[in-house]
Amino acid sequence: MSDSPSPTTLRLLQSTALLLSSLSAGTVLTISTFVVPRLLESPTPIMLTQWTRTYARGAATVPAAAATSAAAYLWLGLCGSGGKGGRLYLAASALTVGIVPYTVGIMLGTNGKLKALEERVGVKAVREKGEVALEEEQGAKRLVDWWGVLNLGRAGLLIAGTVCGLVATL
Repeated sequence: MSDSPSPTTLRLLQSTALLLSSLSAGTVLTISTFVVPRLLESPTPIMLTQWTRTYARGAATVPAAAATSAAAYLWLGLCGSGGKGGRLYLAASALTVGIVPYTVGIMLGTNGKLKALEERVGVKAVREKGEVALEEEQGAKRLVDWWGVLNLGRAGLLIAGTVCGLVATL
């Protein structure tokens, strides 16, 4: 491995890392600020199904994009740039990949409760055309709203990672 990357490789990695971390941040932020409020307007069984589908789509795309971005930032921090820029790339990598432990440590319980509610309430109400008990409905709405708040933490990590990467690049 050479001492320094080619200018083309450096720019490609910088662009990839910045693009993927900023797209991930925008996606996560959009879900909390635009999607969750719309979900809360829906009847509970539909809201829970929509949340489950939204969560599944996000889980299938955002972590992979964030991991790719974090890997590029890590490479830039270790091999591509020394000094303050290198430390900022390492910080960008840690912040970007930080959504994984954040999700596991802070959001997993809420995610599990919502998935269980969707299985119990969503399917039953749709199949039986039954009414959802007011207590369950209020609990489900509170959980989706709380999930949206917790999700802002992931957006914050991704935004902070993108800012660190951008400052290091400039």
